[in-house]
Amino acid sequence: MDQIEEVRQKIDLVQLISETVPLKKAGRNFKACCPFHGEKTPSFMVSPERQIWKCFGCQKGGDAFGFVMETERVEFGEALRILAKKAGITLLNYRPSPGEGEKDKLYQINHLASEFFHYLLLNHSIGKKALTYILERGIKRESLEIFKIGYSPPMWDGLQKYLVGKKGYAPKDLESAGLIIASTHNLSPNSYYDRFRDRLMFPLIDHRGNICGFSGRVLDPTIKEAKYVNTPETLIYHKSELLYPLQITKEDIKKENSAVVVEGELDAISAFQIGIRNVVAIKGSALTEMQVRLLKRFCENLLLSLDADAAGDMAARRGIEIADNLGFNLKVVTLEKYKDPDETAQKEPDYLRERISQGINIYDFYLDSAFKRFRGKTPEEKKKIGQELVPIFSKIQDEIVKDLYLKKLADKLGVNEEAIIFQIEKMKQNISKIPVSFVAKNDLNVKTRLEVLEDYYLSLLFQAKKPQLLQDQKERDLLQGAANLKIVDLLSRYFGDHKKFSSQFFFKILPPELQETFNRLYLIDFGERIEDEQWVAKEITQTRAQLETLKVKEELKSLWEKIKEKGEIAQENNQIVLLTQRLAILEKK
Repeated sequence: MDQIEEVRQKIDLVQLISETVPLKKAGRNFKACCPFHGEKTPSFMVSPERQIWKCFGCQKGGDAFGFVMETERVEFGEALRILAKKAGITLLNYRPSPGEGEKDKLYQINHLASEFFHYLLLNHSIGKKALTYILERGIKRESLEIFKIGYSPPMWDGLQKYLVGKKGYAPKDLESAGLIIASTHNLSPNSYYDRFRDRLMFPLIDHRGNICGFSGRVLDPTIKEAKYVNTPETLIYHKSELLYPLQITKEDIKKENSAVVVEGELDAISAFQIGIRNVVAIKGSALTEMQVRLLKRFCENLLLSLDADAAGDMAARRGIEIADNLGFNLKVVTLEKYKDPDETAQKEPDYLRERISQGINIYDFYLDSAFKRFRGKTPEEKKKIGQELVPIFSKIQDEIVKDLYLKKLADKLGVNEEAIIFQIEKMKQNISKIPVSFVAKNDLNVKTRLEVLEDYYLSLLFQAKKPQLLQDQKERDLLQGAANLKIVDLLSRYFGDHKKFSSQFFFKILPPELQETFNRLYLIDFGERIEDEQWVAKEITQTRAQLETLKVKEELKSLWEKIKEKGEIAQENNQIVLLTQRLAILEKK
């Protein structure tokens, strides 16, 4: 057995997926709302017997490796290493692909850079000024250790002297990591300067513990440089995907089943210091879809500590809409006395804890914010409020909640509720005028009733552990799909060599083009009924009759077409009589 197969066998797919999305038992399978696209009705199925998963909504599917690749957005090699670590297996002969090798190198460079910056802040005289500053800001030394905060020296090549001069990395590698910048003012073609100079350094670490980049903060806010300089987009750093410091706070988020979302590193660290440990920071006020989906793995409730301007910010509203559609319970934490959670935690920690415990509903926040900014006294002001809030409230998924806020809006504006509803209808009409393609991708592969019924029948027999019934020639004659017929032919061959059926062993004799078809049979949702022998027996009989009925109807249709082409033929007439009689018997059943 190779190590890939060893890892596959050691990983329990149900347990693995349960760490990301709550699964509910559904007969012999498990189901959930898909973690890869927004949905209210579960279409994501997991088969513990086959150790496979599939979403019948977005059509994604696979095994444990495929799930990790999809959720973590990594290549196969990295998924293998993640799962091997979970399984307690040391990989001996695995060789990473060129892309994986490049990522590993960048992670190593960032790790060494983080150690360098951290050492300078805590243990070197060059970082004394920065250390004094951050301690005076109220960040404790213990927090400096936990969050690996560092200091970049006020030098143009300080980091290069360490990573290139002492560690032997090429300048191009540092440039790929976003740590240095090629100079455009020097005649030398290989001249670079450090991106981060004389700044507090916050390592940006993903939820798996990899250092992806850095955020550098100036010590003197009065200087003309940007307050923060961040790593640019690189092979391993994507601003839209990272939540700071999720690798430290994720267990507390799971425990509380909620995350407090703030806007900056110091906001998160200061909140963490006063016991608000289920906290994450984003860059700015806009949650991205990737960040929302990542948080969905750990909790169901979000408390957003947003700037007041976020209510009018389209990007922020889009992130909130995504979170709402994914089923999050959303509340907003407003800080009326202070500018941000960092200042609040430093000056009045009890007030921050109180405001978090009293978070208001996201739609109340929108309502209050709009009336604070536009007042709502004159017709023009009321129009602006309507233009901002009607599109938001019209997208509320829960009809009861939607009705409640439409009434609130109408009352506060002093208008009839019908006027709000009319405005929504008008908006929908305008949207409907936008040209769209009426043919969806999946519509090109819509299955016929017979194909659906065949799949259902085979799925029923395999999941009910009765595939031996398919050895009967009468059963085989009911099937027409090429892939299904091949599976049944191979099943006969399998039973020639084995007395007992094992889906695992049977899968191994299937050619690659049939494996996905076979796996899909184990993902149809029968619920608890598949455990009921009486229901199974009745369903087999009824489905078999439906298949035979469809087959007879197709044969009748074919014969009538022949008669139309050739004229009346006695032989075809006799067959039609027999088939019509057979159809009458089947339809009575």
